[in-house]
Amino acid sequence: MFTFGFEIFNLKINNYMRNSLMLFVLMTFSILIILSGCKKTDTFSTDGYYQGSFSYQGQLLFDAIIFNGSNFSEAASGGALNQKFPCIITKGTYKINHNIITFVPSVMPDCLCFECLLNGDYTLVESGNKIIFQRGTGNDLQVYNLTLIEPTPD
Repeated sequence: MFTFGFEIFNLKINNYMRNSLMLFVLMTFSILIILSGCKKTDTFSTDGYYQGSFSYQGQLLFDAIIFNGSNFSEAASGGALNQKFPCIITKGTYKINHNIITFVPSVMPDCLCFECLLNGDYTLVESGNKIIFQRGTGNDLQVYNLTLIEPTPD
């Protein structure tokens, strides 16, 4: 009889431990789902002069962008051979919403490569002192890879 009672006691402990383990796993899984559903926050807050490259359809071109508040302006290098210049340099405003950076040109330049204009939505891959944003796929993939050269003074 005592053995039977002891087995019931072990069974109750095992059920209690099993229920606790199930609850722990369920809570952990729920937290992971909630955290994985969070989008990247707006981390781009550094104004300044960035330079690097613009890659599109196998071409690697020099590009530089000045960010100041909510405004942007692409700039020519004054010396690089393969630069994104003259017709496709744009100016306007930009905004970042989670991991999407949106450019709205104030003037649309007359250009043979309309797709090369800095216009519309791009996925922000990296931000801070190094900015990478892109859009498109395959041969139409456009990638801007820029590094902070000079911060805008406050």
